[in-house]
Amino acid sequence: MEDLERKYRENSLTPAELLELREKINSSGDGELERRMLDVWIETDGKDVESKQIRRIKRRIDIANRKRVNLLLYYAGIAAGILLPILIASTLYLYQENNRIYDHSITISTGKGERVGITLPDGSKVTLNSMSELCYSVAEYNKDARHIDFSGEGYFDVRPSPEAPFVINSRNLKIEVLGTTFNLLARTEGETSELSLEKGRVLLVSLQRGDSVVLNANQKAILDQNTGNITVITSNTIDMASGWTRGELIYRNTKLSEVIRDIEDNYNISIKINDEECLENTFTGTLSTHDLNEALEIIELSYNLKARIDHKNVLLVRQ
Repeated sequence: MEDLERKYRENSLTPAELLELREKINSSGDGELERRMLDVWIETDGKDVESKQIRRIKRRIDIANRKRVNLLLYYAGIAAGILLPILIASTLYLYQENNRIYDHSITISTGKGERVGITLPDGSKVTLNSMSELCYSVAEYNKDARHIDFSGEGYFDVRPSPEAPFVINSRNLKIEVLGTTFNLLARTEGETSELSLEKGRVLLVSLQRGDSVVLNANQKAILDQNTGNITVITSNTIDMASGWTRGELIYRNTKLSEVIRDIEDNYNISIKINDEECLENTFTGTLSTHDLNEALEIIELSYNLKARIDHKNVLLVRQ
């Protein structure tokens, strides 16, 4: 029977052999037929299964896959044609925006009652007091020098960099430093500007007169805005000037008018006094930058005044 089955698969049976094979299959039981079919499958390993029909199916599958790949390439080409101009335009826009930002200056400012700490590109740190402004050019900063424009009051902790001096341009003065810590008070409306040096050395130049002085630690330079003259004093309490960074306003024989102005700026309020002669008196003491009631109470007790508060308006009345 095996020989007949082989000839059947090879399509080489004679009519008589085909009749003989049919009779043997009809006389075989189902179990024997299943066993014979399994043996044939294992023996041939499916070699005879790949008929013309299966080969046609495989060709169709191959053609479908090629069409799918071609279709994907087609749509990919369309997408590239659409996205490429967008990508080029976006890249050009970002490049132009980066250049625009790089060519411009950065300005940081504070209003009344505001303070802000900033870190400059070289790592130097500055704390701005209220009503202050600092400006520098992104493109030029930290090249040959570190130039900034400044007005108001700030506490500077300058990172050492001998190859790029730190230069401050302010009202009628210029300051050159390498690495140092100091407080600079240079408000546009003040009669004087003051630099209080805690560490390091600085060169201060009066732009009005062309005079310059070199300050060492624990020295203060006072620039007269009217004449351009520079006065230097040495003090072991030089850190009083930066007391505001620690929550304190510290005064030694300071006109009350200046104290009142500092309180207004610190708390963003308006203060009026019904006895203007009192403003010429001097004040020595320490006021809080965080508690308005405490600060006003000290002023009340020092000058026999009474504070009347209405929102952001304060009236000081002589008792």
